[in-house]
Amino acid sequence: MQVIGMYGYVDKYDFTIALARTLNIMDKSVLVIDGTADKKYKYIVPSIENTENYITQYNDIDFAVGFNSYEQLDEYMKEKNIDINLYAYVLIDVENADSYDRFKNLEVNKRYMFIDTNVLSVNKNEELVRKMREANPEEKLTFSKVLYRAYMSRAANTYLEDKIANYAVEWTDEVYDITNDEQDTMVNIDSQFSGIIDIRKHTKPYILFMCEMVEKLTGESSKEILKQIKRRKS
Repeated sequence: MQVIGMYGYVDKYDFTIALARTLNIMDKSVLVIDGTADKKYKYIVPSIENTENYITQYNDIDFAVGFNSYEQLDEYMKEKNIDINLYAYVLIDVENADSYDRFKNLEVNKRYMFIDTNVLSVNKNEELVRKMREANPEEKLTFSKVLYRAYMSRAANTYLEDKIANYAVEWTDEVYDITNDEQDTMVNIDSQFSGIIDIRKHTKPYILFMCEMVEKLTGESSKEILKQIKRRKS
């Protein structure tokens, strides 16, 4: 099991779901944990459940929705005889310091930091990293940078780096620049209302970034991932 932290004060649920779907296309079992502050996935992922928290399946992906903490999720999974270790990948979407604090006991293997270059997002991300450093004073904090739907000016990048530098953060050589193309936006909207996650309908740059990211996670080649995306009918 690999636990992937999707960190950052950005609405990234569409991307997280698309990443989970791409991993699933490569025959990987995936659990997505909604660690967002206002439990966004509860309103996005269709379910027949009427309870406040539950695990539901959507496009062959399991989603843990509505849980207030990792301990609450862990207790639920034990009651339902669900072994989290049987998933190949667990993705957790964490937006801010509070949501991190509630799920900090889940050990994360790889971290992505999603960055929007407005001042609010950068400052919220600083609070998040500060909370992570307080919880793990000796741990190496390493992130792969995902510039999400934003243009990174030199001033914005300097501001971000200065803010984060106080917490001994290291960056990998993985940098993803995910654009906000109108076609990708429309595909995401269609997916939400149709209940079908079709990666093939996205723009070529979006799909190639997805292939590159999944290649880093799985070790399988981008060419093979792209081939499977094109072959798979959602």
